[in-house]
Amino acid sequence: MSLNLPFITLEEHVFTKFMWDKYDEGAKRGMAARDPKVQERLLDIGDDRIAVLDANSIQTQILSHIPCHPSRQDMQRINDELHQMKKKRPGRYEVFACLSLNDPAEAAEELERCVKDLGFVGALFPNTLDDGTFYDTPRFYPLYAKAQELDVPLYLHPIFPTPEVSKLLFDGPYPKPTAIQIGAWCYGWHATVAIHILRLFGSGIFDKYPGLKLIIGHMGETLPFMLDRIIPQTANWPGASERKKELRQVWDENIWVTTSGMFALGPMECLLRTTKIDRILYSVDYPLEDNADGLRFMTELRGSGLVSEEDFHKIAYKNAKNLLRLE
Repeated sequence: MSLNLPFITLEEHVFTKFMWDKYDEGAKRGMAARDPKVQERLLDIGDDRIAVLDANSIQTQILSHIPCHPSRQDMQRINDELHQMKKKRPGRYEVFACLSLNDPAEAAEELERCVKDLGFVGALFPNTLDDGTFYDTPRFYPLYAKAQELDVPLYLHPIFPTPEVSKLLFDGPYPKPTAIQIGAWCYGWHATVAIHILRLFGSGIFDKYPGLKLIIGHMGETLPFMLDRIIPQTANWPGASERKKELRQVWDENIWVTTSGMFALGPMECLLRTTKIDRILYSVDYPLEDNADGLRFMTELRGSGLVSEEDFHKIAYKNAKNLLRLE
């Protein structure tokens, strides 16, 4: 099955070998439980991955390292290795920089290096620090200022909750793997990205950096379903009358949404009803999800009547080309 379109996908992961050797063993087991072949696919950027792209109408993958907060030395090494991956497959791979936000000023410097020297198209990093800290305080302003200056998007990727949050919210009278999934890809880490967006809005980040571009995945991380309830409430928040941008304007101007890991028309219809078509981008979340499932979804979407042919092309690749300024 092929739609003969040059799909571009944006939440597509790799793992450098040296970082895999350092990675938490529990997290490795969690990924392996979802798919025993995930390690092999994360480490593969050669002919096998390209063959999978070709079989599923994907012209370009935007590669990103599995989200982490590495040391400065490791961060730079990761990005240098990602650059080599891009160079070996021109036109097939573009790259989001790996950034550690433990030091936002360092992250801003690395973002500039990656964009100006390595030709990267933005950055993807964990939704919080390892201790659960959100990025809504002045400490993180240097990164937002640099991203706005460079005019590149930042992708907030879900991350596992802290042990303290897991114990409070997700542990229960069921096996630990059940708690892990409730707190992660079944629900918890998606809701935490949504909360983060609201915190950024509440803290005035989008007024201070009106040109900031943020990407979130999984058809909006629950926000489209809740948006029409949330927006009227924010009008009553303290200081609302002084805001330069209200939440609807932020959603329309500062947020882009990918379909990563979501392959059903129900949530897609909700997304289409709440979000400008120019802000919706196809993605898969490979190799944690299957490109073939993405292709089946896009085939179903094209025939569903939910979008025009022109809008389908926007979702499939044109919006990504515009956002990332790809040739």
